[in-house]
Amino acid sequence: MMTSRFVTGLGRLCLLVALVAAVLPRGAAAQDSPAPYVIGETHTITSNVLGEERRLIVGLPQGYQGGSQHYPVMYLLDGDGHFHHTTGINQFLTNQGYMPPMIVVAIPNTDRTRDLTPTAGEDWAERAPTAGGADDFLSFLADELIPWVNDNYRTADYSVLVGHSFGGLFAAYALLTRPEAFNAYVSISPSLWWNDRSMVELATTTIEEQPWSGRYFYMTMGNEGGEMLPAAAGLASVFKASAPEGFAWEFVWMDDETHGSIPHKSTYDALEWVFADFRVPGDLTALGVDGLKQHFATISEKYYPLDVPENLINVLGYQYLGRGNTEAAIAAFKLNVDMYPTSANVYDSLGDGYDAAGEDQMAMENYEKAYHMAQETNDPFLATFEANYDRMTQKLAQQ
Repeated sequence: MMTSRFVTGLGRLCLLVALVAAVLPRGAAAQDSPAPYVIGETHTITSNVLGEERRLIVGLPQGYQGGSQHYPVMYLLDGDGHFHHTTGINQFLTNQGYMPPMIVVAIPNTDRTRDLTPTAGEDWAERAPTAGGADDFLSFLADELIPWVNDNYRTADYSVLVGHSFGGLFAAYALLTRPEAFNAYVSISPSLWWNDRSMVELATTTIEEQPWSGRYFYMTMGNEGGEMLPAAAGLASVFKASAPEGFAWEFVWMDDETHGSIPHKSTYDALEWVFADFRVPGDLTALGVDGLKQHFATISEKYYPLDVPENLINVLGYQYLGRGNTEAAIAAFKLNVDMYPTSANVYDSLGDGYDAAGEDQMAMENYEKAYHMAQETNDPFLATFEANYDRMTQKLAQQ
């Protein structure tokens, strides 16, 4: 297995550094050189099913390194084209408390038509001679890739498959033929016209036999011509008439979106829909720590075993601080330290609690711990932690 780092705009960055080095005095370029902003890592694994090497791009949630938490996984088709904006959506919704942090495993293409299309009639032999390999590709995902990801990352027992166009066709095919492979399926602008709408026919003949309880299917369609919308509407009609109990599905026509623009909004909306019960709206102090624990114990039955997320406990603590209840705030921040001891941020927040309570020495101990932990892990909030540490150091020196 080969492993490398995946860096946004790496080629442009190298060129920029070279140009700066050429025009600045010696020493200036090294001092001012920008550091790469790494958003993922690449791997190459061998697929016996496909008989080839497959490259992967993996995006890890903030705080993954050095932690112990387990995360759900998104498997993203057309991975090289959608990795960047999709990891951004995941991070944004996680920070808002709308969904759990998630590992993104993006799968770039080798032969896209082969992998993402089910078997077609003989008339496709000349137009797309490699088409019809969806069964093998689904076996690669379910029997090779998912076990590899589970062996190499801390994963929870929950996964989401996301595909666009032919990828959306494949997502529908995976649901119809191997629904146990994933928990949720996102089919964006799917090419369900393929092979004379054979997916609609397959759904019609097999839907009553499908073990779909607890599965989610979210499908969108943009303002597109030809058979795109009628075919998607046909599949939605089958679900509307015969969807089994316990199967959740949604079809959204996004008439302001094109085939090219629709993936971003669809992914955002789909994740909000799949994790609709995750969000805790409103004033967290109305629930308190016990209420938050009960909320996540309840939704664990729907998703997978969930602890109260670090960011929500943090928000609760700062809401208490905003109301002047430093005792409750410190208690919440202490809970975060107990639950997430490898996070620098929880110690910095506890420092804020003690700072607000006028317990400067305790604040200093936690600010210092946050600062040193952040240095060791190159935490993105290192500058904030350092500023709090320096501020408290100066305050104590003046006492």
